[in-house]
Amino acid sequence: MLITMIQVFAYPDAKEFRKRRIYQLMTDRFASVEQKPCVNLHEYCGGTYNAMVQKLDYIKNLGYNAIWISPTIDQAENATNLYHGYSFSDFYKPNLYFGTEEELQTMIAEAHKRDIWVVADVVYNHVGACKGGRLDFSCIKTFSKPEYFNPDCDITNYSNQTNVINCRLCALPDLNQHNEFVHDELLRWAQWYINHYNFDGYRVDTVKHIDHDFWKDLRKVTPWFNIAEIFDGDYDFIKSFTNEQEVQTAFNYPLMFNIQGCIGGGDSMTKLSYNFEKAYELWGEDVRDLGVFFENHDNPRFLSLYNDLKRYENALTLIHTWIGIPVLYYGAEQDMTGGADPDNRHALWELGYSQTSTHFKFIQNLNKLRSKFPMDTLDQKELYATNDFYAFSRGNKIVTALTNTGNKFGQVHIRVPNTPFEPNSRVCNVNYPGDCLSVNSDRSLDVYLNNGEAKVFVREADAE
Repeated sequence: MLITMIQVFAYPDAKEFRKRRIYQLMTDRFASVEQKPCVNLHEYCGGTYNAMVQKLDYIKNLGYNAIWISPTIDQAENATNLYHGYSFSDFYKPNLYFGTEEELQTMIAEAHKRDIWVVADVVYNHVGACKGGRLDFSCIKTFSKPEYFNPDCDITNYSNQTNVINCRLCALPDLNQHNEFVHDELLRWAQWYINHYNFDGYRVDTVKHIDHDFWKDLRKVTPWFNIAEIFDGDYDFIKSFTNEQEVQTAFNYPLMFNIQGCIGGGDSMTKLSYNFEKAYELWGEDVRDLGVFFENHDNPRFLSLYNDLKRYENALTLIHTWIGIPVLYYGAEQDMTGGADPDNRHALWELGYSQTSTHFKFIQNLNKLRSKFPMDTLDQKELYATNDFYAFSRGNKIVTALTNTGNKFGQVHIRVPNTPFEPNSRVCNVNYPGDCLSVNSDRSLDVYLNNGEAKVFVREADAE
């Protein structure tokens, strides 16, 4: 098998993404020129690149300087239910429902004018299904022969990694990366794709469904930012794919599960200690590259699981102040709700694009904080953890205080020890001007959280 590096445009170093804040959007549901009601969530609803351009300033004003868009590739059979983009056909042609090749390139250029980087969503594991049944590959233009695929079987045991790698996810034809043509073509395409459209990095789909040898070969020719989707709660398993030889980094799924369970579901907040300690143990300094999120296109919306806006604000506060790269799923700023796929994929134009809504401004404020401080370099330190309270610091700049009590609880009072602030100095909550207090002589801080609120403290001079 050949591993050749083709000439590509200059792309950001992977570590430069530590300075970025990523807004995840589904192209079909984010912005539409016509803005027709999205009646059938299983079908295309009309989102396009041209409409996306008109909303780039909305994203920038919210405080994000990177976007992760839906897969852009031509879909199998041109089926109307493939709005999500994960059923590839011709790897070298665009999905015309979203726009032409030139319109995608224009959108990326417009994003770059605003210093917004664009992350493409790539799939190396599988392709779309053809109308002729499970052994029909005629509609897959790039891989049309049966020998390009693994034997016909479905994943039945997610605890068996051989089954996970060699069998089909959601009945989709599973590419055989050990086939020389498939292997080489995927490597060629990965380089062509970033070069052709001038993307800034990749979100890599279904990483755990392909064995390590392929990722090692791919890494040699894709040295840019690749962030892996490894949908699993086991840090050791995730780490096995993210290293100097394979994928650069991954989404912090174990943390996402505990954000939902602890902040949303009321499990002990002390479980967050595990997320902090284990990730540091495994990744060290590279913990700064992990994607920090609490909802996405594959999981029900937080507000549909836990209907409490104060718990919601705690989740928002955590992902924007925790060590790593914050990733916000589109619509969170407008309190979008929705259950399991596709209910978690509503059209944003139906809610509108208010820049004065409560949580637009709340998130905007957290991103201003990230812009003010060098968050990519600040260490994180756990300060205090109880069943209903968790506090941590970032360098000597920030103290975040969280609770899972919800909006009807009343007041939580905790004396947080060993803060990074000077004794007897004044610190303020960035979310509410005037909410200031004095640091105790032993550097402790008396934190009062009312009715489930979250607070982020900085020195008084930095709160302005």
